[in-house]
Amino acid sequence: MARQSAAVVGGGIMGAGIAQVLARNGYEVAVREINEELAEEARERVISGNYGLEDAVEGGYLSEAEKDEVLDRMTFTTDLDAATDGTDFTIEAVTEDLAIKGQVFRDLDEVTDDQPLYSNTSGFSVTSIANAVDDPSRVAVTHFFNPVAVMDMVEIVQAPETDEAVVERAEELVDEIGKTRVTIDDDPGSYGFLANRCHAAMREEATKIVDEGIATKEQVDTALEEGYNLPVGPFSLAGLGEEWD
Repeated sequence: MARQSAAVVGGGIMGAGIAQVLARNGYEVAVREINEELAEEARERVISGNYGLEDAVEGGYLSEAEKDEVLDRMTFTTDLDAATDGTDFTIEAVTEDLAIKGQVFRDLDEVTDDQPLYSNTSGFSVTSIANAVDDPSRVAVTHFFNPVAVMDMVEIVQAPETDEAVVERAEELVDEIGKTRVTIDDDPGSYGFLANRCHAAMREEATKIVDEGIATKEQVDTALEEGYNLPVGPFSLAGLGEEWD
């Protein structure tokens, strides 16, 4: 079987995590950033960031030799054309800003032909992103969860225009890298997909309970963690870096 390759556009926390997981599963991965400094930061994030390759070695999940092999399969570049040339698919993982994502997909439309284009957006509709390309049938969402190296869930989101083969390739990818998937339909009228919308409802009610003086944040977290076996309650999760009021 020919070695498979992928491009990841954006080397932040999510992009670096996605790229690392792909490379650890045998993919040749090109990570594209907008300048050399950010490209080098992406490389360092893969190596020494939280849940990076060095953590995997320290945890006994990789040997030093395997770490080097993963890095050998990865390139970090500022050239979008070179990053996507000959790849099987591209995953966009830039900041959660629709205008920026739209520009990335317009740029991808210029340098790629018929390969699948996926967005790692956590909530923008497939339709709103696919509007940036001439052929929206090749666009879908593959929403990985943070941290990518340890979280199993991937939401695959399809619009009515999305080609079935594009969805199937995403499903195959998630299976290949040993993660769990749900494939759902686009809802252009809402922000968020399945998990985030359910979690947002829980956060809203949790905040109301605290604001009304019924319970403290700590009590809410304890009740949900112990009552529903959640690994972490909503307020503790916010303390780990999730942005919400």
